[in-house]
Amino acid sequence: MEAKTIAQLTELLSVSRVVQIALALMLAWLILYTLHFGLQQLMRRFPKYRLQMGSVFPIVRIGLWLLCIIYIIFGIINPPQAIVFAVLGSLGLAIGLAAQVAVRNLLAGVLMIFNQPFRVGDMVKFGGYYGEVIRLDLSVTLLRTLDDNVVMVPNSVVLENAVANANSGELSEMVVVNIDLPQSVEVHEVRVLAKEAAIASPYTYLKKPVIVIVEARYDYSHLLRLVIKAYVVDVRLERVLASDITERLIEAMQARGVNGKIDSSL
Repeated sequence: MEAKTIAQLTELLSVSRVVQIALALMLAWLILYTLHFGLQQLMRRFPKYRLQMGSVFPIVRIGLWLLCIIYIIFGIINPPQAIVFAVLGSLGLAIGLAAQVAVRNLLAGVLMIFNQPFRVGDMVKFGGYYGEVIRLDLSVTLLRTLDDNVVMVPNSVVLENAVANANSGELSEMVVVNIDLPQSVEVHEVRVLAKEAAIASPYTYLKKPVIVIVEARYDYSHLLRLVIKAYVVDVRLERVLASDITERLIEAMQARGVNGKIDSSL
C-alpha cells in the first residue's frame, strides 16, 4: 500500500507541477517581504501606531502561508482523497514520534497569535530576559534586550512561564527610578525636587501621574529611598527617561547642597 501511494505521489509531482509549486512559494514570499517592508516604513512614518501595526503582520503571515499551502495541495497537485488521507496519516505519525517539541512550539505560536499575551513592540520580561518583542514567529519569539541583544525563545517556553508585560500595546509605560539618600536630608524638599525633575523631563508622558514615594531602607546604614514613578512617552526611551530624571535630580540636589547615593533602576 505504501509503495502504491509513493508511486501515485511521484506521478502527481511532475516537472511542471514542481515549477508551479516553486513559483507559488516564491510569490508568497515576495508578497510577505513587500508587506513587511511597507509596514516597516509605515511604522517609521507613524510611530504613534507602531504597536498596532506591528501586531498585524504575524496574523497576515500565517494566513498567507496557509492559503499558499492549501492552493498548492488542492489547486496544483489536486491529489485523490486516498492519497491525502495516507499522507496525513504518515505526517501525523512522523510528527508524533520525531517532532513533539516543534509541534508544541508551533501550536503555542498559533495560540499566541490569536490569544496574545503580548504584541510586537511590547516590553516584556520572561525567562530572565527583559526587552522589546521584535518578532512573533510560529515557533519562536524574538526579544531585543536593553543591551541590544536579540534573544530567541521557544513559544512553548513563553506559554509555560509567567510573562510580565510593561505596556500591553501602549506606547507609554511606567519607569521606576530609585534614589537612596541619608536620613538626615530634608525629606519634603527632596521629594519636591524629585517630582519636579520627573515633570521637567521631555521624555515624561504628562497625561499620566508622576508619583514619588518615600521608603525606609538599610544598606550598612539607615537610608531613605525615593521611588520616582513616571510614564515615558515611548517604551524605547525608558532608559533615557530614567537617566534624565536622575541627572536633573542630582543637579538640583547639588545646587541645594544635598548629597546622596544614587541608584537608578527600571
